[in-house]
Amino acid sequence: MKKAYFVICAILLAGLGVFYAFSSSDLELKLGDTEIKKGTFQESLFAAEPQRRAKQRDVPLPPRKKSGKAEMDTTKKTILFIGDSMVECLFPRMSAYAKHNGHKLYCVVWYSSTTEVYGTRTTLKDYIKKYNPDYILITLGGNELFIRDIRQKRQKYVDELLRQMGNIPFVWIGPPNWKDDTGINDMINESVPPGCFYLSYTPDQHYERKKDGAHPKANSSKLWMDRICKWIMTQSAHPIRLVAPPAGETARPTKLELLQPLR
Repeated sequence: MKKAYFVICAILLAGLGVFYAFSSSDLELKLGDTEIKKGTFQESLFAAEPQRRAKQRDVPLPPRKKSGKAEMDTTKKTILFIGDSMVECLFPRMSAYAKHNGHKLYCVVWYSSTTEVYGTRTTLKDYIKKYNPDYILITLGGNELFIRDIRQKRQKYVDELLRQMGNIPFVWIGPPNWKDDTGINDMINESVPPGCFYLSYTPDQHYERKKDGAHPKANSSKLWMDRICKWIMTQSAHPIRLVAPPAGETARPTKLELLQPLR
């Protein structure tokens, strides 16, 4: 009985071998006018692994970010302009830009604030929730120009502010230094994505200062904002429409909020 069983198994295995060899060969077989197609047996038997690999190959790779200048977004924006007292210098001219280009502008000035002040609170996140902006301008760092070991003391707060902004397009406007800093500009620039930091402290940018020696006067602030807007349109990672309004054109922001220094 066992011998007969082994004989039957041997015959079946031999038959399978013949079919597999035929399906893998270049030979053609006809029975009368009927041609027996090849490959079906082999493909059915070993289809699972090739199909799995094919599916893996068919999965598209994530699109790579295009190099070169980004296309300008010409749609109307809701812009949140938030930061320290430098916002107060810039928002009058920015308000004219917003009105001229059809944007809404919400401004928050927190006097004497720093990355630490904002980074240890949810103020930025709260205003994002309140105004639902699709573009953010933030200027911080002017009160932290001369802090030693700046990275050890401030990096975590910059990182927290970036987390609070999430995926909203933004430009971080660096402070208009009146002296060399201890690394705040470099730290912020290296922390944000390329094209999201405007360096205000360069040899070709000059500022007339108020009596405090830090804040630019009105006319210098206007020219400063003009340079920023031109840079946003032509060099930033997220260009939006900021065509310059006439020199004498003025406007008010959609909303202005003033926050007093912490005691």
